[in-house]
Amino acid sequence: MRADFNMAVSAHRAAVSEFHNCWARRIFAILGAAALCACSAMKLGYQQGDHLAYWWIDNYVDVTTAQEPLTREAIARFFAWHRKAQLPEIATLLQQAKAEVRQPVTPATVEHFQDASQQLARKSFEQAMPDLADLLLTLTPEQIGRMEKKFGEGNAKYRKKFLNPNPAEREEARYDKVMEYARLVYGNFSSDQEKAIRARIGPVVQNAEARYAERVARQQEWLKMVRYVQATQPPKAQVIDVLHRFREYWQNPPARLAASHEASDNAGIALTVAIANMTTPQQKAHAQDRFQKWIDDTHALMRDKANAPVRAAAAN
Repeated sequence: MRADFNMAVSAHRAAVSEFHNCWARRIFAILGAAALCACSAMKLGYQQGDHLAYWWIDNYVDVTTAQEPLTREAIARFFAWHRKAQLPEIATLLQQAKAEVRQPVTPATVEHFQDASQQLARKSFEQAMPDLADLLLTLTPEQIGRMEKKFGEGNAKYRKKFLNPNPAEREEARYDKVMEYARLVYGNFSSDQEKAIRARIGPVVQNAEARYAERVARQQEWLKMVRYVQATQPPKAQVIDVLHRFREYWQNPPARLAASHEASDNAGIALTVAIANMTTPQQKAHAQDRFQKWIDDTHALMRDKANAPVRAAAAN
């Protein structure tokens, strides 16, 4: 999943990630990097989300001693809010997905869940903006340079995996990613089903360059904004306004990127629909069981009070 430096990303990284390639990834966009998975390890990841988020931010900017309390408190506030405000909405969407998964899937079905995930991402980013503004006002040129370097490293890995000069290897990498999420939801696929999915992967692979260009453009827009804040030190309210504009940028790309963005999205929706509608009754039953486990995990996380920093923030 692509990474833009913001406080919301630790809980909603997938919501601003590269466009989703299958039904499972569409659903996971509402869950975040560690929110929901049937395995206990991912549930534990959400329970330790404040530590993971701090580690991620520190990796990108090398948090200073002076910045650490501000950063940890902001993360704790975010997770306290997310647990209370967004996990119930996630549980509702998962219930809807469980009910829909046995029915024929249409593009409108996929778009519904995509729109819902984007709405959650908007709310999440909005919630994080005041604390994020405080953090941005403390960044140094060296920290911004480190952030840019990390973007470059991530882009190099992305190019190596998904933009391989060998067309066959490029297709294989995307196919493997699609099947990873498809199997997570539906279980195993027959060889005939796998061949049918592979035959439909072409439009997704063809849009890889455009998705990468959009990724880089968004990162550059972020770096331009962060450097502006560092250089001018505007009032906090103005920083929040700039963050609002950035949010609109990545959710509504400029005209020069809009056509490729729409083409990528349509290709992903078509592939998602094709995979869902080729599944057998047994695979659909597997998906329903999987969704129920995620629902149970979500409810457990809503009740969970084990995370001390989150509990302390919620009490304030």
